Amino acid sequence: MEWSRIKTIILIILAVTNLSLLAFLFQRELQSQSAQREARQNAVLFLQKSGVTVEDSDIPEEMSLLPQTVEWDREQERTAASTLLGGGVQEQVWSDEIYRYYNETGNLQFHRDGTFQGEFVQGAFPVGEESPAAYGLVVLNTLGFEGEVLSIQANGGEDVTTVTYRQWWDGVPIFNHQATLTFREGSLAAVEGRRLTGAPALDESRTPISIPTALFQFYHGVVSLGDVCSRIDRITPGYVTSAGAGPTSLTPVWYIVTDTRTYRLDTLTGALSRADEGSAAES
Repeated sequence: MEWSRIKTIILIILAVTNLSLLAFLFQRELQSQSAQREARQNAVLFLQKSGVTVEDSDIPEEMSLLPQTVEWDREQERTAASTLLGGGVQEQVWSDEIYRYYNETGNLQFHRDGTFQGEFVQGAFPVGEESPAAYGLVVLNTLGFEGEVLSIQANGGEDVTTVTYRQWWDGVPIFNHQATLTFREGSLAAVEGRRLTGAPALDESRTPISIPTALFQFYHGVVSLGDVCSRIDRITPGYVTSAGAGPTSLTPVWYIVTDTRTYRLDTLTGALSRADEGSAAES
């Protein structure tokens, strides 16, 4: 047999083998997707039979948020303080976990756990033509805090406006990170809150549970808490942070709004807790 014909036969065999392998993988993927849809539907039916209704469209399509860790980036804090306060900033070390920066325009103090506060000289940071809420976002962006406005409170008699923000990272909220800016007589007077202390990095040591498991865990968690609800109105994926001696952990969670109250579901462990009354997550 000629070599060219043998070569053609070999190529045909390889092509058929590859097609068969692709077909097998495609079938496996379809079976996996079908099993996931069935498990999701079974979880929804379980909730309904248990007296809790939820629309499938209100349930996230996938567990897209993964756990992260954040190392304390003090150089970023120095840069942010210098940029906001202007030149001639001096540093004061209060402890291994607290650093203060100041000059003639005011001061900023940063903590390892992400909390921060600052006070500013009257008139040093005038709002100008912008609204206090819009100007506050510019200030917070300088501090590495991107977010959304949660509330605005104005006291016209004293010409004081207080604006509260919630931090977002990578397009999702960090529920326990808020910042409050106080404006007095058209100028920024003070800031306090909690922020990310550095750039998040993926934590590959932990993985989320499945969506059906999360729904089952929600129901059993409500029962364990001694609560009752008959409807899930909204599920919002996001993060919460916890800071210790080492890196800060960003844990993916669901904030679940029901007809009775709001809950926080840890999507790594399935643990359910009541959300703080009046928290930013409920806004």
